[in-house]
Amino acid sequence: MASNTQTLLLVLPFLLFAVEAFNITQVIEPYSSYSTFNNYLTQTKLADEINSRQTITVLVVDNSKMSAVSSYPIEILKNIMAIHVILDYYDANKLSHIPHQSALLTTLFQTTGIANNKLGFLNVTNKPNDVVVFGSAASEAPLSSTFSKVVVTQRYNISILEISDLIIPPGIESAKQASAPATQEKAKPTNSTAHAPAPIEEPPADAPMDAPDTADSPMDSLEASNNAPADAPKADAQEAFDAPTNRSSASQTLVNGILGLVVGVIHLGAF
Repeated sequence: MASNTQTLLLVLPFLLFAVEAFNITQVIEPYSSYSTFNNYLTQTKLADEINSRQTITVLVVDNSKMSAVSSYPIEILKNIMAIHVILDYYDANKLSHIPHQSALLTTLFQTTGIANNKLGFLNVTNKPNDVVVFGSAASEAPLSSTFSKVVVTQRYNISILEISDLIIPPGIESAKQASAPATQEKAKPTNSTAHAPAPIEEPPADAPMDAPDTADSPMDSLEASNNAPADAPKADAQEAFDAPTNRSSASQTLVNGILGLVVGVIHLGAF
């Protein structure tokens, strides 16, 4: 019985860590060159949606390139920002091992139910000389943004990558209006009446991404050299990962159950 108690006490910290959530704004905060991007995550409330997920990749853009969306209404701004949140983990090594040199990536915008015509997907393509480019998967959209560097990663959970330019898919400005019922076409853009979302478009039936192999890649050195940009110490970013945030009710229930089990085992062991 004592052996079982010791085992549970050893495993408990790892179980507690598994249900901790990261805070995306705290992760990005030490990097002042992305402060505008970070502020938009807060203003649009996308930060809350990102924090509720366990695996995510965020494509951040330098402050100097953010003026392209500064005049958009908050709803359209939210959609554009959601395009830059990939629902999977990608780092430099994984990008360099994309099968067939190109893939479609599902973004947070795809979950809204209004992302028609592949607006909710990104195209990522490997080009010669280790150049990786991103763009909207919508028809005739250009691959106009280049992967610049890895900002910070927590392997297989969260990755922050810098890209050269914002990705604004053609037609995203009217995505919500296009999916609304015909009787609401003349409604003002600020109308808060909720509409039933259109069915979410299924991702293309491409082969799933394989986990990155152990083969060395020319981009591996890029990841190592860029994990700690000059404008902020890497230690600050790691502290942001370690900072506890709100758990979901399901996670809290799991923690309470584990603690109750440990207390019960210890109590029985005393006898």
